[in-house]
Amino acid sequence: MSDAVRLAELVQAELDAATLDALERDLTALTTVLDVQVKGAAATYAAGTGTGLAEALAALRASTVRGVQVRYAYQQEVWWDTLLRTPAGVRLVRMRAPELG
Repeated sequence: MSDAVRLAELVQAELDAATLDALERDLTALTTVLDVQVKGAAATYAAGTGTGLAEALAALRASTVRGVQVRYAYQQEVWWDTLLRTPAGVRLVRMRAPELG
């Protein structure tokens, strides 16, 4: 099928508190954060709020938001990490942003 759309590869992981802390350190030290969006509830869309990475992840840890999406540049590529609260901790879904053009 020559007209097939190629979907981005997704990587998923369950993060405990220590691994979430390590992810925050890596994002802060090794990437350029482009955008942070928070998802307040199941029936609402994520929205850019001007929230910084540390503030958004603190709200996720405190369970005052349902999820956080971080868009960042790393080694000349753009990545999207979506972090969602689960009963066991936090689920990370990561994908490389699709190339436009």
